[in-house]
Amino acid sequence: MPREQTPQPEARRARESLRVQLAQRAAAGVRTAWQRARSEHSSPREIALSVGLGVFCACTPFVGLHMWIALGLATLFRLNRLWAFLGSRCTFFPLFGVVAFAEIEVAHRIRTGGWLPLVASEAMARGRELLVDWAVGTLVVGGAIAIVAAGGAYAVALSWPVPDAAPERS
Repeated sequence: MPREQTPQPEARRARESLRVQLAQRAAAGVRTAWQRARSEHSSPREIALSVGLGVFCACTPFVGLHMWIALGLATLFRLNRLWAFLGSRCTFFPLFGVVAFAEIEVAHRIRTGGWLPLVASEAMARGRELLVDWAVGTLVVGGAIAIVAAGGAYAVALSWPVPDAAPERS
């Protein structure tokens, strides 16, 4: 193998050093972004409102858009986007079907006075035809779940240590 094609030890060390520096910068950027996300609007009240908003968005019939709705509303209402995002993840797929079933049934009961002959496994399949009931039920059932989640988040956030206040300037 000609000498020009064999990697030189100095060049190899320089490439490895560059990789390490880039990895360290990326890790520092991620840490900074994480700290900023955790600390934005992070009083116990704001965390509770953020989680409640995210959970409510997770209960809406807009399948696939829950995260985006939660992030948009958290930005609009100046709440913590990280906690709203985490709250929007609370209704993973098997649980979402049960929540949708409860929302449809409760709204149908409120509107007509009777229960709908529906099985929980059919709730998602018949969601389009029952969209009005689902939307009304979101206000009742989704609102109740969001209030419970917000209360839990508030209780947990109260137990967290308070960050040191910035030193006062004299």
